[in-house]
Amino acid sequence: MSIASIESGIVAIAKKIKAGIEIAGEDALKIAGFLQANQAEITGLAALAGSKTSNVVATGQTVLGEVITAVKGAGDAASANGLSVSLNASVIAEVKAIIKDLEAL
Repeated sequence: MSIASIESGIVAIAKKIKAGIEIAGEDALKIAGFLQANQAEITGLAALAGSKTSNVVATGQTVLGEVITAVKGAGDAASANGLSVSLNASVIAEVKAIIKDLEAL
């Protein structure tokens, strides 16, 4: 290999690195714009994903469990006629406790 060949190889690699850095910079600006435009939603989701997540998930599982039990109990009639599900006072209290957090989104 000649020195000219090595130099041209180094220049070609440097140009690729420069182009990659420029693309990364453009992508970073796009991401920053997206984050800024969606700041309120992201903040709400982050708050919900914090300590409140376990309450929301647990309550969702409780309500889904009640619905599954009702659907299984009604069998084919649930598909044909729809279904009303009764929730006891403790389930309703759990749902009420997370409503404010969910509406804040």
